[in-house]
Formats: sequence, C-alpha cells, structure tokens
Amino acid sequence: MNSFTHPISFVKEAAPLAHMCWSMGWNEANGGNFSWRLPRDEITAILARHYPDLAPAEPVAMPIDAPDLEGEIFLVTGSGQFFRHALEKPNQVFGIVQTVQGGTAWRKLWGFSSGAQPTSEFATHLAAHAIRKRVSGGRERMILHCHPPEFIALSFLMPLESRALTRALWEKMPECIVIFPDGVRVVPLLLPGTVEIAEASAAELERSRVISWSHHGIFASEENPDKIFALVETVEKASAIHRRVLSAGGARQVIDTKMLCQLTEKFGALMVAKPEFLD
Repeated sequence: MNSFTHPISFVKEAAPLAHMCWSMGWNEANGGNFSWRLPRDEITAILARHYPDLAPAEPVAMPIDAPDLEGEIFLVTGSGQFFRHALEKPNQVFGIVQTVQGGTAWRKLWGFSSGAQPTSEFATHLAAHAIRKRVSGGRERMILHCHPPEFIALSFLMPLESRALTRALWEKMPECIVIFPDGVRVVPLLLPGTVEIAEASAAELERSRVISWSHHGIFASEENPDKIFALVETVEKASAIHRRVLSAGGARQVIDTKMLCQLTEKFGALMVAKPEFLD
C-alpha cells in the first residue's frame, strides 16, 4: 500500500482503502461505493497545481436537491467501477465533483477517465453527507458502502430490527460498544440506487454512523480512511463471531448489560455518542 502514489493526496489515500476493501471480500466486481467530502481550499489548490489546464465540465442535475452541500467537493467512485482496479486505474475508478447551482447539480472537476458518472448510490451519499456533516459538526467526511459477507448473513438470520442487531454485536466483543456506541440502524430491503432508499437511510443516519441495508450490505460514515475501515472491520468481526455462535446452537453466555455499562463509563471519552440500547 505504501508504494502507491498519486499527485492528488486524497486519491493516494482513497485508492489503497478501496483496494483493501476488495481484498477483504467486501467489494466484489462493481459492488459498493465510496465518497469523501474534501477540504475545498486544499483540493482546489491541488487541482490548480497539478492540472492547470483542466476545466470544470458542464453541470448535471443531481438525483436529489442538497442545498446544505452547495459548493462542496467530493472524491467519489464511478458507477460501474471495480474497487480492485483502484490502484492500477485510479483516474478511471474515481472522480472529483462539485455541487453547484444551489445544490441541485454537480459538475466534474477531475477523473472518470472512461466517461463514468458518480456511483448510482450518489443520492444516498449526498443525503448522508448532509446529515452526518451536521450531526458530527463537520468531523465526518467519508461514506463507504460495501458488502461484508458475515454482516449480510445476519440479515437472513436475525430480526430486521436495530436494537436486536446492535445488542447481538455489542455482546460479542468488549470493543464493540466503544467503537460503535451509536449502534447499527436497520433499513429494510429497498431497491438500491433510488431516492426511496436515500430517504429511508437519512432517517436512520440522524442517529448512527452505521446503517444496515438488509440483505445488501453496510453503509457507514467516518472521518478518514483509517477510521472508516476500522469501523466496518469491527462490525464485520463481531458479525462473524455472532454467526458462528448461532451456528453452534446459540449463546450460553454473553457480555451482559452491567459489563456494557461499565465499559461505557470507563471508555466514554473515546466514544462518539452515548449508547441508546442499554435499557
């Protein structure tokens, strides 16, 4: 990973993340998508320095209006692109786009060399960025949607209910309540790439960085590549443990509520939110 280089520092960080997600089995073929809300002054300066002759493309109407994101610049994966190509074809897999015209349109600033457009899930990414930017006070900038197999398997084995899934995962590793105290919010099975799934996800993103798209995958928000990978990695490992417990006939012991409360008290300074499912 350290040998990969690119003139755009954000691509230099994002491409290894995408490739690692593929190597973990989370992003097969063109499955999954990624976006990163970039610091405007920094990315504008980078593009001007390395691509001085590159002019913005014509605006394209966005799938949803996003007035709170007017002028924001995003690094985003293209529709139909493979995460496994991120290191060898970064200028094709990724594009940099800016929201314009009051948040009703986007224009390409860089990338998508094969002619792609932003991911088909761009509507949900926009809704998520607007909400998580507000909820986190601007800290969260990155959205990752991927297909971790153990996590998806649980949506076929457990009730499609946020509290049940969250508690099952919290009770399998002490780190879980510290890493995702806001829990996992479940969105029912909806058609991918639609405004409907964007709206359903938006309601749950008000309360958590982690969304379960039932039978489909995970949708997560965090600050940077390391933190978003760690978040999904922890959820997936806990899911694997829980699935193995279920396959062995169910749990005989769990990390109980008393211990979860003690963990919350001890590590509260590290947690992004107060846990809601401790009752």
